[in-house]
Amino acid sequence: MEKRVAAKRASIIEVAELAGVSRQTVTRAMNDMPGISAETKKRVLEAAEKLRYRPSRFGRELVQQSTRSLGLVVSDLANPYFSELASEVAKISAANGWSLIVMEKHPGPEAGKRELRALAGQVDAVIAYADLTAPDIDSVFGSLPLVLLDTFEQTLDALSPAHPRSALSIDLEPGLAQAIDHLVAGGRSRISLVDIAYPMGKSVRNAVYTRLMHERGLEPHVITIESKDDDLSVGRCAVEIALDAPAPPDAIIAFNDLSAFGALKELKVRGVSVPDTCAVVGIDGLKIGAFVEPELTTLRLDFAAFVQMAFDSVTQMYNAPADGPLPQIRKYAAHELVIRKST
Repeated sequence: MEKRVAAKRASIIEVAELAGVSRQTVTRAMNDMPGISAETKKRVLEAAEKLRYRPSRFGRELVQQSTRSLGLVVSDLANPYFSELASEVAKISAANGWSLIVMEKHPGPEAGKRELRALAGQVDAVIAYADLTAPDIDSVFGSLPLVLLDTFEQTLDALSPAHPRSALSIDLEPGLAQAIDHLVAGGRSRISLVDIAYPMGKSVRNAVYTRLMHERGLEPHVITIESKDDDLSVGRCAVEIALDAPAPPDAIIAFNDLSAFGALKELKVRGVSVPDTCAVVGIDGLKIGAFVEPELTTLRLDFAAFVQMAFDSVTQMYNAPADGPLPQIRKYAAHELVIRKST
C-alpha cells in the first residue's frame, strides 16, 4: 500500500522572507503585539494568508512534521449526540495520527468568538458545528481548512469565495419519509412534528415534513418550540401544546432523541399510553434510546460513517497544495429508521 505524504506546510521563516521582515516581527504581527507599524503588520498578515501559515503556541515547528492537530467544535458535550460524535472523532483522529482539541461553542451568533479564534490559532484544521454568520466564519477561521456540519444553506451560500469551506449536511427526506410511512402503516393519521426555532435560520425539517405529509394526503401539524437550554424540556413543552389541541396527535416525530425522551416523560405523567394512544419517534439514534421505556423508535445517524466523511473532507483540504486553492467539498448523510416499542 502506497504511503501518503502530507503536503508541506509553510513555516514562519517562509512568511518572514515573503514579507521582508524578521521572524520576530512575524511573531509580533500574528499575536497582535506592539512594536511594529500597521503597514508592516498588514504585510505580514497578507504573507501568512497567502502561504496559509498558522502559528501554534504548542511549537509544532519544533516537533515532527507529522504532528497535526484537529479542532472539533460542538454545542454541548452534556448532550449525548455531541458526546457520541466527539467520541468517534477522537477515535478516527488517533487512528490517523492527529491530536484533537474539543471546544464547546454554545448557541448564539455572538457566543464564543474569542475562544474560537484561540482554537483556530492552535490547530491545523477544524470540524465544526458553528452557528455563525458567513462573515464571522471568515473572520474567525481565516484560511484554515474547515468542514462545517449541518450548517444552514443560506450561510453556505453567503460564504466568501476567497475562503473555500467544506460542508457535511444531513438529508432529512429519506429518513422522515420512512418514519411517516411506518406510522401510516400502523394506522396513524394525526402525525405531528416537533421543531425548534433557532435564531440563525429556519429548520429545514419543517418544509420537508410538510411536503411529505401533503404527498400522502395528510394534514401536517408542526409544533414549534423556542430554543431552550435542554432539549428534554422541548419535548415536554411540545406534548403540553399537543394535548391541548382539539384533535391531539396519535403520533409525534420529535426534533431529536432528547426531545423524544422529554415527550415520553410528559406523556407518561399525563397518563397517555405509548404507543397505544400516541406513538413517538426520535431523530439521531442515540445509544440510550434502547434503554428508555418504551424503547425509542428513531431515525439513526451512523456516527462512525458521518465522522469518517467529515474527516476525509478536512484531511483532503489539509493536504491540498499550498500554492493552490482549498477544495470545496459538499457531502450528505441520511438517517436509517430503527423500529422499537415506542411505535
